[in-house]
Amino acid sequence: MANDWPLVGREQELAFARRALADPEVCGLLLTGRAGAGKTRLAKVLLAELAGGGARTHWVRAMSSASTIPFGAFAHLLPGSADGTGDRAHRLNQVAGHLTRGAEGRRLVLCVDDAHLLDDLSATLVHQLAATASAFVLVIAPHGVSVPGPVFAMWKDRVAERLDVGELTRPRTTELITAVLGGRLDDGAEDRLWHLTLGNPLFLRELLQGGLDSGSLSAEDGVWRWTGALMATPRLVELIEIRTDRVDADERRLLELLAFGEPLGSEPLVRLGAGHVLASTEQAGLVVSERTGRRLNVRLAHPLYADVIRRRTSPLRQRDTYRILAQTLDLTGARRAEDKPRLVRWRLAAGLPTDPQLVRAAAETLLRKNFPQAEQLAAEAVRMNGGFGAKFLLAQVRVAGGRHADAGSLLSELAGETVSDAQHARVAATRARNLAFGLNRFDEASAVLDTAETAVSGTLDDLVTARAALRAAAGAAREALDLLGPVLDRNRRGDALRLAALVVAAGALASTGRTEACLGVVDEGLEIASRISDASAPGARVRLEHARIVALCRAGRLEEAEDRAGDDYRDAVRDRWGPAVAGAAASLGTVALAYGNVRGAIRWLREALAADAHDQPYEFRPAVAAALVRATAMSGRVAEPLGDWDGAWVAAARGELSRALVLGASAASAASEDGRLAVAAEIRHDLVRFGASPGEIPAAGGMAELYAAHAAAVSDASALDAVALSFADAGARLLAAEASAQAARIYRAEGKNGSAAMSAQRARAWLASCEDAATPALSSLDTPLDLTVRELEIARLVATGLTSRAVADRLVVSVRTVDNVLHGVYAKLGISGRRELASVVGPLASGSSPGDGP
Repeated sequence: MANDWPLVGREQELAFARRALADPEVCGLLLTGRAGAGKTRLAKVLLAELAGGGARTHWVRAMSSASTIPFGAFAHLLPGSADGTGDRAHRLNQVAGHLTRGAEGRRLVLCVDDAHLLDDLSATLVHQLAATASAFVLVIAPHGVSVPGPVFAMWKDRVAERLDVGELTRPRTTELITAVLGGRLDDGAEDRLWHLTLGNPLFLRELLQGGLDSGSLSAEDGVWRWTGALMATPRLVELIEIRTDRVDADERRLLELLAFGEPLGSEPLVRLGAGHVLASTEQAGLVVSERTGRRLNVRLAHPLYADVIRRRTSPLRQRDTYRILAQTLDLTGARRAEDKPRLVRWRLAAGLPTDPQLVRAAAETLLRKNFPQAEQLAAEAVRMNGGFGAKFLLAQVRVAGGRHADAGSLLSELAGETVSDAQHARVAATRARNLAFGLNRFDEASAVLDTAETAVSGTLDDLVTARAALRAAAGAAREALDLLGPVLDRNRRGDALRLAALVVAAGALASTGRTEACLGVVDEGLEIASRISDASAPGARVRLEHARIVALCRAGRLEEAEDRAGDDYRDAVRDRWGPAVAGAAASLGTVALAYGNVRGAIRWLREALAADAHDQPYEFRPAVAAALVRATAMSGRVAEPLGDWDGAWVAAARGELSRALVLGASAASAASEDGRLAVAAEIRHDLVRFGASPGEIPAAGGMAELYAAHAAAVSDASALDAVALSFADAGARLLAAEASAQAARIYRAEGKNGSAAMSAQRARAWLASCEDAATPALSSLDTPLDLTVRELEIARLVATGLTSRAVADRLVVSVRTVDNVLHGVYAKLGISGRRELASVVGPLASGSSPGDGP
């Protein structure tokens, strides 16, 4: 990183300072603020501007080592004769005169950093220069410290203005990070950086530098991502230690209590005898107090203070600190809900006796709020012999956290420890889902369910629900819903079992196009999830929220979907739970793709797959991976396809439209057979986008109605224009652009060049918000509009350098057919041969290979 960061977010401060510098009545400016807020950086920018304007500038830095030496801070500017033995006034005049004469008629500007460390004579000199208008003085001093009397008098006597330099706001912090890195930092890391630095530029700089030096911070696909912990650099630790070490024994104990237990109520601290140091540490800027409801809480002034203090506290002293915290909270009764898990953690850390059932309950409470702590407590409950409940909870936590191999081992152990059919069914169902969705071992998952069904008496709905989840994941939506119907009829209570069934039903309903039914199921599921422990159904909220977004997009309610997905993402980033971030990012990617923002879709879908390096944190991951392949193909690039639908898009991006149509038709038929009518409608509409007649589009409501209208209008330019407007009204701007591009092609073939130009203009206007879109339908905007689909396909393949034989092999046609089509293309385009094709028909997908032909 560059030594001098760009000055971001200081427009108001710069404007204030420039007004003061331009005011003839003002001869000084006092810059104050917390350490690291950017006072010195701001002063350097101002001084550079003044020097560039012809002023004579000097930089003076006071130091504690020179605070007892007369003119110690100005030693480097003094004439040799200034060390004489004249009286105080004479020496002041001598030094002031030397400085003003040295300006040689230019404006003299003096900047004094750390002015609170000035010796008396230096402070008096600064005041004299400003009071006599001999110089303009910029004075920098930290917030909350006493400055020498002469410096304070400058502001008190209105010789100087005062400017408080605060920390950056969150948007400004993000702007600064982007400017420094030269790219966007992923939202999770940005959120962590914000909460650690609170807009302090110095702290931000050190953390970013530490991430770059360690390799934890790196760029991938234009986005900077952070892996691992955010670690303070040794320099930052030293800077914080300088502030936190200037305390007595009682103040240090207070800082340690806050570092390990913040926020703490002021009342317990007073009971501990810390009341007399609260005021002094707050005055020193080490702690802050804030009212939350009726409670007055105290916390450290900055989150990084806690990190440094914890690191410097010995294990024995840590244990003693936790003992004090636990005993104090016991005395106050731990009345608030958040107090109970804190008390459990503190008692464990202090080595005090603790009931394992309380430890397990605390883990369940923290599962959504602090996932790492929840896992630690669940593991501790198992270590304390908390029984089946503790071990099963730990397995669920590991599933939710993406540690599927560890969860699988634990669940295998539990399978041999169950004492009832109900326990056996719960373990088998969880184990099967972990095998399928966590480890991609679907056959083993099905076998586990087969074995469990023969081992238990009666039909246990945990097993049926798990079976339905496997069938839904395989695309058998109708079969999954048939399995779930009786389960939901038998389980009317709002418990974890009903919630698990609703989660599977929501995803299956979204794929069928039954939007209202899906949204009703989601609402009920979320209501149940709000009342029961997250440990009872880990990740249920994530899957329900995503199913809702998918349903809303297929219903054409894109704005509503975007608002909800945005809210979900902000909540997930705040909670810092990987699966929730992944699910919300997947939802945002789904919305972006529905809008036609291909670049945004790729960004969000990649983030969904990469969030916290969880391999399989949610059951819809395969669908997200396939959507990323399609989005990538829509940008004109190719990736490895996972199935026929995304394979069709990859083929289309490579120019193999015939193969794309075959794969797409196969995928659509399979979806229809499985009851996924909304999916089938979308795939068949893709065939329209590829330039073919798709056959009947399933009636799945919502966007499917527009798909059907598009299919019916493929040969009617005016009807295509109308369809384009309907797509645009729904927010599907890429589909609108494609329909308009197709209309322009037909108008051109009919000789209606004016209408063609208007349709093409509308298409390009909609494309302005579809970043990176390069779909087959759009190619007609930049290629001859009178080529047929087959002619364009062969022409674009030949333009890459493929021989006629290679093209014939790829399209499964004869070489003679390829050559005959080529001759027709040359005649239509008025060109003489292959060399001119590339400039006329445009490039193929990035990453596609022409291959070698005979």
